Amino acid sequence: MVTGNGAWRSSGTTPAGGLKTCVILTVFQHRTIRMLDVFRRRKGGLKWVLWLVILVLGAGMLLFFVQTPGGMGVGLSNQNVAIVAGNSITVNQYRRIYNQIYDNYRQMYPLDQGGAEILKLLGIADQALDRLVDEYAIAYEAQSMGIEATREEVAEYITTLPSFQEDGRFIGTERYIQILQANNLPASEYEDGLRREIVQTKLLRVVTDGIRATPEEVRRDFLDRNQGVKIRYVAIDPKELAPETVNQEDLKTYFEQQKENYRTPEQRKVKYIIFALQPEKVELTEEQIQERMTAFPEKQEVRASHILLTLDDENARQKGEELLEQLRAGADFAELAKEHTQDEASVASGGDVGFFGRGAMVPEFEAAAFSLEPGELSDLVETQYGFHIIQVTDVRRVDSRALAEAELKQEESVILTRSLAEKVAYEARDSAGLETSAERYSLEIQETPFFTLGDVIPALGVRNDFNQQVFALSPGQGTEAYDRGGTYLVAQLLEVQEAELSEFEAIQDQVSKDFKASRGEETARERAFAFTQALEEEPDFETVAGREELNITTTDFFKRNTVVDDELGSAAEILNRAFRMKENESSPALSVSGKYVVFQVTEKSEVDEEQFEKEKDGLALQMTDEKRARFFGSWVQNVVARLYEENEIEINRLLVDSIAG
Repeated sequence: MVTGNGAWRSSGTTPAGGLKTCVILTVFQHRTIRMLDVFRRRKGGLKWVLWLVILVLGAGMLLFFVQTPGGMGVGLSNQNVAIVAGNSITVNQYRRIYNQIYDNYRQMYPLDQGGAEILKLLGIADQALDRLVDEYAIAYEAQSMGIEATREEVAEYITTLPSFQEDGRFIGTERYIQILQANNLPASEYEDGLRREIVQTKLLRVVTDGIRATPEEVRRDFLDRNQGVKIRYVAIDPKELAPETVNQEDLKTYFEQQKENYRTPEQRKVKYIIFALQPEKVELTEEQIQERMTAFPEKQEVRASHILLTLDDENARQKGEELLEQLRAGADFAELAKEHTQDEASVASGGDVGFFGRGAMVPEFEAAAFSLEPGELSDLVETQYGFHIIQVTDVRRVDSRALAEAELKQEESVILTRSLAEKVAYEARDSAGLETSAERYSLEIQETPFFTLGDVIPALGVRNDFNQQVFALSPGQGTEAYDRGGTYLVAQLLEVQEAELSEFEAIQDQVSKDFKASRGEETARERAFAFTQALEEEPDFETVAGREELNITTTDFFKRNTVVDDELGSAAEILNRAFRMKENESSPALSVSGKYVVFQVTEKSEVDEEQFEKEKDGLALQMTDEKRARFFGSWVQNVVARLYEENEIEINRLLVDSIAG
């Protein structure tokens, strides 16, 4: 795919046909991208399965072409963030997936400006962990069912991947290893993941065998997408029926009936200590730094130009080889790109697609570009879009030592800060509250104003689960160490103001407002139900509406995935019913956008039966894939839940938090 600056960006998809490969796409992978006109023409024919499970596929493979080194040292990078049924998930595996998710979000949101709290809200740390836990749970379940991938299957899969082919043949072990190294992927981890991918595909077929979209489901889906519906309706607004004045006695009676709703809620006040991270005080060993530096690829971004010859041209390969010869003989790349490239987005710039990082391009393009130095030319690179000639013009390199030190200090600081917070929380239980610990560790104690269970406490930067912890305490008790998204807090309950019943005179205005609203709601509901009863006796919608003095609104044709009209919007209550109803059939009274609505289907557009016959087979395949995906997603979650119950899954939460920072 091509972005606005013409770069061949990865869409986050893997070529799939039905369930030939276990392709699982997460929400964050779907980006708004612009394709070349030639690919816009093909767009209707691209059918990708959108899976509901978050898994890691193709992250690695069982090692066939590389010898496994023995005697690997034990350090932070080799600790386990989790163990699933006896199989370890390492820090490096977790960090790789975390960074992939982070980079995808960073392209959509300004994460670098939001700090740790936005990362906490997005749940990136848990997403990465869940993906790996799901993957390993699937592998374990497959093994227990006797499903495996043979060495021959994995080896054959490696040799057929487009990233490792040239002129339709496997590029050889040496270049295969070079490509993995250029992309900072350990061969053992990469190959082990491919074995799991093959196993997952086999398991999915076994688990979902027999699941099909029925002809009725296919027909219904086609109608939902293509048939239009027109309705007429009456809408009764409770606000218009609310009384303007109220009797004082009625008001007091209403207050007595609703007295509990006017109880002043309980409020609480706490004193607290915030534990800030201090990475600048962390000391590291040279061994730690050197080990972590291996996790950072030297090349952060490359700038490249390319010439694209699309697959629409049957002579594309031959033309590419001829252009490559001219370039190697000294021809100007930009001039040839302007004359020959079929990437309209980069033709004006002489093929320049700008700087891009890892994960931004389709894999074959990325692998070639990151293996080149400035000024170097690639061989002919084949992708799903055609043949490319790539020239790298610039490289942005990273200071791997500085990054390694910063990351290590952040991780260690999180561990130390959490450890101190937990220590203070424990000591506060058996001493004079927080004061003794605050004095011992030179910490500052602060106090909150009174707050309710549902209040936001801006000064603390906490979520509502903190309030829930505080409201479960007795005076003098303290909270556990509370994670604020990278920093920690320990609080102690100071004072409780009990809930009280309000006096009528103090809240009379609010009671009057509530009374009017309730009477308007009651009257509107009664009128709506009376209207539906009248329709049962006399089905003429227009006649009954006139008798009840209700205005009728008639909509234009709308479809399932559009709005009903400007007044009702995308009212799910109506959309879910209208397409299942017959012409002239009326609905019950529905609550829609604060109003009571009764509608009647007046017309349904004609169905293009010829178009349905053309599309039904493809639609059936797509719906079957989606149906299987939903089933498999639920099945995976049941497997994970069972393993948790059987204590087969252990999570090193402290280590996960330290990595996520």
